[in-house]
Amino acid sequence: MKAFNVLAACVVAGLLAVGMSQPAKAQTFPEQDIRIYCGFPPGGGADVFVRYLAEKLKPLAGKTVIVENKTGAGGNLAVEAVTHAKPDGHTIVISSGGPVSYNVHLYKRLGYDPVKDLTPITSLVSFPFVLVVDPKRNINSVQELVAAMKKRPTPGSYGAVGGTPIVLSEMLKYLGGFDAIQVMYRTAPDSLNDMASGNLDFMFMDPTAALAQVRAGRLKALAVSTPQRSPSAPDLPTMEEAGFKGVDRMSWFAAFVPGGTPEPIAAKLNKWFNEILATDETRQFFRNVGAEVYPGTPQDLTRLQKDEIAKWADLVKLAKMEAQ
Repeated sequence: MKAFNVLAACVVAGLLAVGMSQPAKAQTFPEQDIRIYCGFPPGGGADVFVRYLAEKLKPLAGKTVIVENKTGAGGNLAVEAVTHAKPDGHTIVISSGGPVSYNVHLYKRLGYDPVKDLTPITSLVSFPFVLVVDPKRNINSVQELVAAMKKRPTPGSYGAVGGTPIVLSEMLKYLGGFDAIQVMYRTAPDSLNDMASGNLDFMFMDPTAALAQVRAGRLKALAVSTPQRSPSAPDLPTMEEAGFKGVDRMSWFAAFVPGGTPEPIAAKLNKWFNEILATDETRQFFRNVGAEVYPGTPQDLTRLQKDEIAKWADLVKLAKMEAQ
């Protein structure tokens, strides 16, 4: 009996030590440089978002913050790398919504569970996709684009980078009653030559790339994909205003660390990122590239993940998308 009591006391002491160590770890965190994975190539909208946030995180963390572009599989490889990292807060992924939620419907094998294998930190920014066409074409509205596509004797084509533009394009095809072949690109700027040469009819493009090209006169914007107009482009109608209700998707980026990261460390990262998002400078920076700050709690982000997974189950069926 005495031996049992000694053993029980040791177990309790061990549990207390573990519980007390987590706040201690948070107090000393970070103890080394922080690495942030970005799942998309340098120079694109995602890279712009991630590098800005990494630069603002440096003074708060008091450490060097390194951005690594780990590209491939629509952003999945960067997320998968983080799920294998040590759960101590020093490895972060800033990802678009697909790899951390609805890509479970788009890929036969992800290599990770986006809910179980990740610890949520916070949502960061939200933004619409922008429907664009070649400015040389006599098309000035979504209705005119659909009319032109329906007149074609053969199917046209649309460009896409990632899952959301595919779903938006397929929904527009379905509602508009026309056919178009999907052409995938590594980055949005890669599509510009095909757009200018007439080999591409339209594309839902991220706002960082789209609005810069629109301002330069290389693209013409017709509408945005969000339910409300974008403050960055208030003159552009929503797809619903253009007559295509249901073609509405808000895209977002969020920060995650490996599953099993101690809650106090996750809370400290949440606090830092939300401090960055709260500044006027950050709000203006993201508005300039077509996005809006989107702060929140880890619990908010978990709900967003699960909601997106549920919604996309239906969207994928509607768009007749097959898992890759």
